Amino acid sequence: MKCINKTFEKIIFEETDNDYIECRFKNVDFSKYDLSNIYFEKCKFINCDFSNSVYSKYISKSNEYMNSKFIGTNMMESHLENVSFKECTLKYSNLSESIFNKVIFNDCDMSESNFISLEKINKTTFNNCKLVRTDFRETKLDTIDFSTCDISGIMVNIEDLRGLIVTSYQAIILSTILGLKIKD
Repeated sequence: MKCINKTFEKIIFEETDNDYIECRFKNVDFSKYDLSNIYFEKCKFINCDFSNSVYSKYISKSNEYMNSKFIGTNMMESHLENVSFKECTLKYSNLSESIFNKVIFNDCDMSESNFISLEKINKTTFNNCKLVRTDFRETKLDTIDFSTCDISGIMVNIEDLRGLIVTSYQAIILSTILGLKIKD
């Protein structure tokens, strides 16, 4: 069933196998729900809670997530295209083995999340995000700009750092991965 241009507000989401096109979700609780078989396109999500939900193998096109929670969300093997996250909390989430194409993260907390083995990370932007102890191992970070982000304790493979954009202070943080000891 397709749902087009509808607004959902202050509900607990309990739908299955539907397509939602150009819909608006405000203060909707998606927590602990399996969204793997649901398709959202050109939708807006405001103050929604996706905590501990399953988005595995999910396709998200042209959606906007604002001030929403994704704490502990499983988004493994998802395909995110032309998607934006603004002021969202994605702590402890798993986005491993996903494809990112034109994804924007603005002012998000993604601490201790997994971005392991991203198949593609094309034109993805991280602006003023917390990436504390976030795992990017086996993800090519070429042309990705972390210069406005907190990358304390970030986990990456040395070979995946080539082309990553960082500040001089962040370069010192990353030097510990190389085993360097810096002396003044």
